[in-house]
Amino acid sequence: MWYWVVMAVLVIGCIALLSGTFFSIKKNKAEEAAERAEARKKKRKSQGNAEEAQQTGERRKRADGGRQSSQGAENGRQQDAQARREEARRVQAEQRKERKKRRQWKVILEDLDSWTKYSFIFYSNIGIGRAESGQGYERYLSLSEDGRVSKKHCVIVHRGDKLYLKDEGSRNGTYLNGEAVTRPVVLQKDDVIGLGGTRLEILNILRESE
Repeated sequence: MWYWVVMAVLVIGCIALLSGTFFSIKKNKAEEAAERAEARKKKRKSQGNAEEAQQTGERRKRADGGRQSSQGAENGRQQDAQARREEARRVQAEQRKERKKRRQWKVILEDLDSWTKYSFIFYSNIGIGRAESGQGYERYLSLSEDGRVSKKHCVIVHRGDKLYLKDEGSRNGTYLNGEAVTRPVVLQKDDVIGLGGTRLEILNILRESE
């Protein structure tokens, strides 16, 4: 009988030992699984934080880039506007300079024999001759009825701030106040130009104001 008692005790002890070992192994596995799950959770959290930080950095970078781009565009617009203003000022200055160089003249002549008046507005010159048309002159006075006047007799020309009378190689010569014109001479109000049988008095000389 003691034999069976001892055997029963041994069997129960073995069962208890096996059960304890099984539960210990199961507990260890559960703890390891929990640790792995916690590690994965921490890893995912760390990765999430890193990704969020990266995305935040990229957003900031894009925002900074956008601000820089906007600032650059604004600077570019300001520079373009400044360049346009400077170009406009330069063009206006050149136009004023050109207008000053090319201000118009007005000359009023009167034929002392027929009392006919002639008025000319011009920039460069007035040709006088017997030809019907004054090709090569800006303005032209035709004295076709005076046979002693050459086809291209003389010219009133603008030089600097004055007007000059110049003979164009005429056959009978050009005269200013009774003196022969052999080289360009300055014209003034009340001067009398003589060519052929015609006398032209300068009633007025006007120049366009600046």
